Amino acid sequence: MRIPRTAAAALGTTALLVLAAPAAQAAPAKAPEPAKVTPAQAAPGEKVTVNVVCPSTTTKTLTAASKAFTGGTLTLTAGPDGTYSGTVALLSATELTVSETETTTPASWGIDGKCPGGEPFTGTVAMKPQPGSHASTAPAPHGSVETGLGGSVTGAGPRELATGGALVAAGIAGFWLLRRRSPQS
Repeated sequence: MRIPRTAAAALGTTALLVLAAPAAQAAPAKAPEPAKVTPAQAAPGEKVTVNVVCPSTTTKTLTAASKAFTGGTLTLTAGPDGTYSGTVALLSATELTVSETETTTPASWGIDGKCPGGEPFTGTVAMKPQPGSHASTAPAPHGSVETGLGGSVTGAGPRELATGGALVAAGIAGFWLLRRRSPQS
């Protein structure tokens, strides 16, 4: 049984789209998840817990750094579930002042570190506004984390949509061809 020209053309076009789509290449390695801070928003001088999930390793500790931490760094210890965690006190309101003449503190401070395999992780310590402070005039957050979702959460672009459409079309064309070739009951 011969395949109709329109079906062959549709199948050929779909195959070319799928083969030409760069999105079909191997996915990049997964980066560590962002550092999670509890409570989500803390007052100066308050203690916070930092949790980081890194790729599987036998290393028992790692270090996280932030200008908001008392001492500047925090040692995170691996738990039984593979999550590294540690608790640290934040700097007091007077220690967090931007300069001698300005008493405004940033609304958030960056957290930076590296997993045992060298993969960087980042996070943010959000600060509660202090009475009398001008949080709206605060400088931008520090560290490699600025604000927003970053590069880990993005919408589908035209290339991904075209690839998905091509795969759906290929599936429908394949089903249609198999259905036409099957004996009728």
